[in-house]
Amino acid sequence: MTLATRRWSGREEPDWAEWRRRLRNTPPDLKLHLVELPGVSRWASQSVGWLSESELTRARDLRDETARREFLESRVILRRLLALRLGCEPEAVDLPRDSANGAPAPARPRTSEGGAGAQRVHYSLARTPGYVVILTGNRPVGVDVERRQSPAQAESLLRVLHAADRARLANEPERRRPRAVTDAWVQLEALLKARGTGLSIDPSVVSVGATHRVRHSDGLIVMGVRTRRGSRLHMAVAWLEDPEAIPEPTVGG
Repeated sequence: MTLATRRWSGREEPDWAEWRRRLRNTPPDLKLHLVELPGVSRWASQSVGWLSESELTRARDLRDETARREFLESRVILRRLLALRLGCEPEAVDLPRDSANGAPAPARPRTSEGGAGAQRVHYSLARTPGYVVILTGNRPVGVDVERRQSPAQAESLLRVLHAADRARLANEPERRRPRAVTDAWVQLEALLKARGTGLSIDPSVVSVGATHRVRHSDGLIVMGVRTRRGSRLHMAVAWLEDPEAIPEPTVGG
């Protein structure tokens, strides 16, 4: 992809509209960006100063150099996209965690006095080698992206899915099963992220359902997202249908 760029703080910044993915039949506040990391690597490497000490510590704990670089690039991109929605500088984006389960709480701008501004943006981030996907919105959201699993990997994933999903996917033709299992897995991860639990719960207790778009009993909707033909990427998003039903989070700094 050829990226348009613009000058920002002395650096050529990517045109984020080039990386935005259209979501059909979803609330207008949802914004999805799928970014190919090599395309923004140079810009992101010049912006690592935006990151917090805790983010830098997490990066240092990663032994693999590629994983460490892509983690840093992903966090820079996350901060920039959130800053655009919050109307603040990337380094002023506060990224608290829910004190009950450690899940990401809504991002908020940090004021010059050290407090937090009133505006909040929900977000979810997922990475697979070479890519980061970020979903933002005014309601709880979840996103996942994975490369298509190999037949052996698909069989391993199949064993940890809900019994109803296992039975359905086991009936898929062998040639199509890796695609179908990967689709089910990204939908499951997106759903669990939107619920705020992630994989801290047993995935076998949650059925993702058999269709491209499913509304769950707790008001969350999960939907598969098309990716570029030939990319072998699988992606899904989830969101709370009624933003008025958002519970007040218990936030830790």
